[in-house]
Amino acid sequence: MASKMAMCDPCSRLNKSSEGIRVCTDCEDVLCTDCVAIHSAVKILATHHLVDLSVSAENEFHIKRDCSDHEGMYFEFYCSDHDCLICRTCMANTHRTCGKIQPIDVAAKGCKSSAMVEDITKEITSLLKATKELVVDRQENKTRVGEIKAKILKQTAKIRQDINGHLDQLEKKLIFEVETLDKTIREKACYDLGEADKRQNDIKDMWQKVVFFTKHGSESQLFIHLNTIKPDVSKQAQSFQYLMSCLESNDMDFEATDFISVIKSFGSVKIKSSSCTVAYQPPKHLQAQTREIFSKVPSTFELEKKVEIPAGRITGMVVTNDNKLILCKDGIDGNNVSMWTETGQHIKSCTADGRPFGIAIVPGTNEGVVTLSNAKSIQFINLTTVTTGRLIAIDVSCPNGVAVIRDSVYVGSNDGKVSIINLTSGKCQKTLKIGRTFITAVIAFVKDRDERLYCCEYGGANLVSCIKLDGTRVFSCPVYGPMTLALDSKGSLYVTGYDSNDLHRISPDGKVDDIILKNSDGLNQPLAVAFNNTYTRLYISNAGAKNVMIFNCK
Repeated sequence: MASKMAMCDPCSRLNKSSEGIRVCTDCEDVLCTDCVAIHSAVKILATHHLVDLSVSAENEFHIKRDCSDHEGMYFEFYCSDHDCLICRTCMANTHRTCGKIQPIDVAAKGCKSSAMVEDITKEITSLLKATKELVVDRQENKTRVGEIKAKILKQTAKIRQDINGHLDQLEKKLIFEVETLDKTIREKACYDLGEADKRQNDIKDMWQKVVFFTKHGSESQLFIHLNTIKPDVSKQAQSFQYLMSCLESNDMDFEATDFISVIKSFGSVKIKSSSCTVAYQPPKHLQAQTREIFSKVPSTFELEKKVEIPAGRITGMVVTNDNKLILCKDGIDGNNVSMWTETGQHIKSCTADGRPFGIAIVPGTNEGVVTLSNAKSIQFINLTTVTTGRLIAIDVSCPNGVAVIRDSVYVGSNDGKVSIINLTSGKCQKTLKIGRTFITAVIAFVKDRDERLYCCEYGGANLVSCIKLDGTRVFSCPVYGPMTLALDSKGSLYVTGYDSNDLHRISPDGKVDDIILKNSDGLNQPLAVAFNNTYTRLYISNAGAKNVMIFNCK
């Protein structure tokens, strides 16, 4: 079958039909012979890059030029301070104090021969190699799952066979016991019957003699006979009375063992997880670059804007890998989970099956999990499409704060506990005692082998606590009405004081507590707090002021 002819885009816009022969990768247009000539002749277009149509036929690559924060605006500049592309509105609003901003064409000079190309090429090659290994590993995992199923089913059949054999043995033993008891009872019954017959015959003989002498003998003979047998009759009566007191009526009663209620199952089946064996280590240049970008601890916070919240309270916030803001509103009316741009523009919303409170991202996926405080449940949210997913009922009283580490969800309750819930089954694996009242925030910190949780207890002791995953307390720091918290790149804790209308910064060791934002800065019953991925923006929701404040971090 002949391939579809590509038409010239400029000619098509002029309602003309011309066959395209080349593609301009700058304009992203297919060009015919005449338009190629014009493209080369016009000075502003002469530097554009043209490739044969056959080269791009199976490689339709499009560069994203639209600014994700400002609709209708395009990337025109590069900010060296933040290592990012920006539009004119970005430059005027959030980058006006940055020291080095260049037009993209200036910043891009020498890019093809720069170390960046080599570095990123190496990184992509490394990633491609790792993803190939991952596909093989996951295929082996898929095969292993089928093999494990067959193994378990075989073990189940063996257990059933063993149980059947054991039941056969128990049945034989019971039949033997029945036969033994039956023989004993029968022998006793035969003996008792013989004794009864003998006594009946003796007494019958006495009776016949009395009847005979009464009918056929003289009164003297009857008198003598009666006096003669009187002792024997008395003896027989006493003996009979004793015999009656000794005799029993024997039978057998069978009391079955209640196997059905005692044996609940053949055994238990649970998911056993282990870490993926595929090793991936980012190149050193990217590790260094990442540290350089993310190691800037904010020292000043400049208010950029306030986004009004007409109804409800924003109780939970997280930021996705592409710097989208996901917010939870603690209402049961519609649209209680929303996605915003980094600068606070609403993108889309969905409605969870209850009253959301906390939210956490499931690492390595495009899913988040929210706690539904009025439904004793957690629900998954697709963070790409912003749609609700699986709903899992959990045995947690008023679930509030939430964090995810590997295949476990850590959920705070209103009785001072954090329950560790299996991400798949929803079963509670363990409970950690943190305090006495509401655990409103649970934040996970995972770095190499250092794994810990940071928790806010609102009410009760009013503590911000750092604990290990086994429940060992590392430190606790008192804060007046701590509600939620966020971490910066150095591990410092940023805690909202709901009752004190302030934001605390607590050092990683819990020894230093600074107040960095106050009621005079606009905080009014602050609830949720979060940083964007580059720590250049801080978000705080205010229940009292019914808004979300966006601060620029310097």
